[in-house]
Amino acid sequence: MAGRNDSETSGTEGGSGLGSLFAFLIRDGNLMRSPVLAYAVLASVTRSGMIYAINTLAGAAAIATGDVLLLFAAIASTLTFSHLARVASFRLVETTKRRLRTELSRRLLEARADFLSRRDHGKVYSIVTHEVNQISYASVNFIQSLEAVLVIAFCIPYIFYLSWPSGVATLCAVVLGAIGYLLAQTPAQASAERASRTEWTFFDRVNDVLRGYKELRLRRARRDGLQADIIDAASRERELKVTAERFFSLGQTVAQGAMMGLLCLIVVGLPLLAGTPTETVLQVLTVVLLTYGPVETVMGNLASFSRAAVARRLIAGLEKDLIAEAEIDAPTDRAAAPPARFSRIELRGVTATLSEAPPEGATTAAPADDEHFTVGPIDLVLVPGEVVFISGGNGAGKSTLISLLTGLRRPEDGEILLDGQPVTTATLQDYRDLFSAVFSEFHLFSRLYGLDEAEQAKVPPHLAELDLAHRVRIENGAFSTLALSTGQKRRLALSVALAEARPIIVLDEFAADQDPVRRKLFYDVLVPQMARDGHLVIAVTHDEHCFDKCDRLIRMEAGRILADTRQPGSAHAIADAAVVSGN
Repeated sequence: MAGRNDSETSGTEGGSGLGSLFAFLIRDGNLMRSPVLAYAVLASVTRSGMIYAINTLAGAAAIATGDVLLLFAAIASTLTFSHLARVASFRLVETTKRRLRTELSRRLLEARADFLSRRDHGKVYSIVTHEVNQISYASVNFIQSLEAVLVIAFCIPYIFYLSWPSGVATLCAVVLGAIGYLLAQTPAQASAERASRTEWTFFDRVNDVLRGYKELRLRRARRDGLQADIIDAASRERELKVTAERFFSLGQTVAQGAMMGLLCLIVVGLPLLAGTPTETVLQVLTVVLLTYGPVETVMGNLASFSRAAVARRLIAGLEKDLIAEAEIDAPTDRAAAPPARFSRIELRGVTATLSEAPPEGATTAAPADDEHFTVGPIDLVLVPGEVVFISGGNGAGKSTLISLLTGLRRPEDGEILLDGQPVTTATLQDYRDLFSAVFSEFHLFSRLYGLDEAEQAKVPPHLAELDLAHRVRIENGAFSTLALSTGQKRRLALSVALAEARPIIVLDEFAADQDPVRRKLFYDVLVPQMARDGHLVIAVTHDEHCFDKCDRLIRMEAGRILADTRQPGSAHAIADAAVVSGN
């Protein structure tokens, strides 16, 4: 809960302005390892040489061959280095974008499962796409601005050399333009950040359209209500972006006005007020006109830097949350094979508390008592070869128990023991590697990620066994199609779980989407076969008429285990009875 609210406020904290952006671009944006800086410096030096050569030729009594050659050499060098800088800048943009996206993706993959389950997906989509693009393209603008600033830094002393009043006027114009930008920056950035946050809502609503297209077409009022929300989010985003652009434009207008005033002062004021010779006025005017473009570049890029600074704050906020919620044991390079067997899993006094997440932007006030739901304490022992059914009404805690058992949720109290040893942060991934699962809300990947060649070879026989071979094939490590019914997709997910051949198979409401024939296949053929192969099979089910198919039946209610009984006739029950009679 606290982590969520921290992320909402992290973007407005200090220390993440232009200074932080430039530090990121120089330190982490590959600028120091790219030749683009050298090209930019060389382009600015040769451009400055071109300006000097033009003025030298303009003020000379006779045209010297050396000055002409210097001018053409400076022009050719400027064009060459500018071209090289643009190409290197584009490469830098794509490199920065790739690095940011892969880094954020890695942190998302390492984050705790319960953190991802409550995260607003629209926010993540926006940051990984739009905000990353903003900060990536800022690196190009940074190079352009650096080149322009170097030209300006050369030209201002040169203007002082030609005419000190012109130098003072030029400095005043630059300072006035900077002041105009600084005054507009704060409200512009605030509006831009609010626009980005509003865009998260828009992405969430688009996600609703993509995932809820069936329900939306069954009720016009629902579709109209969602469309109204989409229009509202898009309209608010538009207004905020227009407001931000108005402030950005105001800052640029002040800078442009300062430069226009400088030109008027040079053309009209210098001859009248300072008595500057016409020849000097023309030289100063030439320098100012040739530096007008670089000044415009710097002033125009300031708005881009402000947007990128907002993007940097939002990215940093998400990274901060992901780091805080990262699983310390998340593997980065795992070469060892998953564990092939276990002897005993024990849950001792395990509890988990579920609470309703606050709405976007809510304060961290403690939730009301009715917003809490506690699962546990749970004491449970599981061994290989068993078929364990878990039943209970909606909200009984079955899915939470599955999350605890598979290690996707860490218990607040109690502990999980594997073969007598507590599952710790260091051993959590090894523990999870015991499981294959088809969850009630499962995701079916189009590719067979993580399966080696031997495991992939096992998938086609399971497709035939599950009556899917006529619909789906394996082509280059991927399924030929995912255009299947929900029941077929669930069986396809089971084919992957069976190919993984993990010691424990978890099936959450697997039979709910199956027709009677496939349901019978599941209970009468597949489940017994998995148990005979040595798997611990844990199935959440409501099919009371099939409860005799399991070894153990666990009944849950209100987050507690009400009963854990062995079914008469099961292999384990017969073995237990034999032990008792022998005694």
